[in-house]
Amino acid sequence: MSKRAMGVAAAIISAVVFGMVPLFMKIVIAGGGTTLSGAFYRFALSLPLLFAVIKFKKIPMGITKQEFFKICLVTVFGYGGTAVLLFSSYNFIPTGMSTTIHFVYPVFTILGCIIFLKERVRPLKILCAALCMCGILLFYNGESASSLPGIGLAFLSGITYAFYIIYLKKGGLQEMDTIKLIFYMNSVASVMIFIMALASGSFTVHLTAGTWVVTVVFAAVVSLVGVFGFQLGVKYIGPESAAILSTFEPITSLIIGAVLYDEVFSAKALMGCACILSSVIIVAKMKE
Repeated sequence: MSKRAMGVAAAIISAVVFGMVPLFMKIVIAGGGTTLSGAFYRFALSLPLLFAVIKFKKIPMGITKQEFFKICLVTVFGYGGTAVLLFSSYNFIPTGMSTTIHFVYPVFTILGCIIFLKERVRPLKILCAALCMCGILLFYNGESASSLPGIGLAFLSGITYAFYIIYLKKGGLQEMDTIKLIFYMNSVASVMIFIMALASGSFTVHLTAGTWVVTVVFAAVVSLVGVFGFQLGVKYIGPESAAILSTFEPITSLIIGAVLYDEVFSAKALMGCACILSSVIIVAKMKE
């Protein structure tokens, strides 16, 4: 398998994993948790397993002051900040609406590469981003009452995630071992969210036994499959293509909703899937 094919596959698998996040949050909240405590556990509970993998692979743990600064920057304003903003938006608007708004980030990723990095983006990628946006908008049914705080939080999460994608590629952190990078980002995110949860009074450890099991498993899967896969995608196919392929995420959420919660799989949703799958096929067929 070529590196490009590996990058495409990794980005799609990552999107499928992240598409399960709304289901995970529903389980955490139903089991006695809050959105911020769920975000904290999603990062913190993965640390022992990531550390074990690092030790098994005999990866040096040391980082420079410059690397530490970069990790804090990309985590607070990108990786971890996105989770806080997106999960917090669930308190105001339905998860489906949050996901729809959050997925402005492929467009912001392309715009960021053009405006700040002065990159020339192929017209075909712009077409793919437009197809993705059309597909995402078709998922929204317009039945839920809008909330400006929730809309604002979800929109900001799209901007911070675009920053994460671009900085991941251009900030020099790709030179670090991927598992090691995830470990440090998750550590910084855990501390940040723990402080926020305590300050807001929303931290809780009173979860049901079943919820704890789901939380531990999901934290491990998201870090070792979701985040790792997405970073491989950015590394091998670039930030714009990885962002476009990540739109597989709402398709996963839609399928889970239809299978587990008997949510209606409408004609509009099918059209949305067709738009996204078209863009995915185009990206997969690109030579670079």
